[in-house]
Amino acid sequence: AAPPPPKKKKKKSVVGVGFAGMIAGGLEIVVTYPLEFAKTAAQLEGRWAVTHTGFQRSTLAYLRSTLETHGVAGIYKGATPWFVFAGPRSAVRFAVFEQCKARTKLNDFACGLVAGSAEAALLQTPNQAIQIKLVHDAANERRYAGASFLRALRLIRDDFGFVDGFFRGITPAVLKGAVTNGIRFFGYNLLLRHGGGARGDGAPPPTYDSMLAGGVAGAASAVVSQPIDTVKANMMGLDRYPSSLHCAAAIVRADGPFALWRGVWPRTSRVFLEVGLQFTLFELIFSTLDSLNLF
Repeated sequence: AAPPPPKKKKKKSVVGVGFAGMIAGGLEIVVTYPLEFAKTAAQLEGRWAVTHTGFQRSTLAYLRSTLETHGVAGIYKGATPWFVFAGPRSAVRFAVFEQCKARTKLNDFACGLVAGSAEAALLQTPNQAIQIKLVHDAANERRYAGASFLRALRLIRDDFGFVDGFFRGITPAVLKGAVTNGIRFFGYNLLLRHGGGARGDGAPPPTYDSMLAGGVAGAASAVVSQPIDTVKANMMGLDRYPSSLHCAAAIVRADGPFALWRGVWPRTSRVFLEVGLQFTLFELIFSTLDSLNLF
C-alpha cells in the first residue's frame, strides 16, 4: 500500500501567533533581564560619558556589587518597561513575520527585517528609551529614584519632551531591530532545516533543537549589531547628542573603535538565552493553542 500523503501544513492564525509570541516574550524577560541591566550599564560607561554608571569591572562583578548594595531589586532596575512591552513586542515580531511569509514571496531574512523594523518603530524604541534612562539615572540617584513607573514617565516627558524622551534614538533602534531579526529568523530556520529539527506537518521542533538554533542565531545577531546597539543606548541615555553619527564619533574618539562593542559579552549571553527561549516557548505555546483550536 502506498504511504499516506504528508499532512498539509496548516496556515497559522495571526491572533494565535500574536498571543503565543506575547506569552513567550513575557516569560523570557523574567529570566534574562539582569544581563540586559549589566549590558546597559557597561554601554553607558566610558570616557565619552558625562553621566556615569559605575560599571568598571566584569559583568559578574557588577551584578554582584549591585546585589550587595541594592538587593535583587537592584538588578531589575529599569525592568518595568520591559515587562510592560516584552509581550506586545514579541507578539508584533512573530505576527508580522508570519504574515510576511504568508502574503509575500520574501525569504526569512527579508521578512525578519520587516518584522524587526515594525517592532522597533512601534514598541522597542519607547521600551528601551525608558529603561535606559532609568538605569542611567539609578547609578547617580537623580531625578527618578524612588518614583513609581507612571511618575517616572511623567518626569521623563517633563525633562526631555515626548519625542526626545520616548523616541530619541529611533534610527539606530530600527536599524538594529531590522538587522537582528533578519539574522535571527533566517539563522533559526536555516539551522533547524540543516539540523533535522524542522517539521513539515506543523508540529513544533524538538525543544533542544529549537533552543540551540535560536540561541546560536541570537548570539550571532548580537555580535554583528553591537555597535548599533551601543550608539542606540547612548542616544537614549541621559546625555544628549545631536545625532547618532555624532554619538558614534564621540565614543570612538574617546575610547577607540572597540568601545562600540562595550557590553557585548553580557548582551551575547542574554540574547543567546532570550532568542532560544523565545523561539522554543513560541513553538510550544502556539502548538498547544493550535491543538486546542482556540484561534
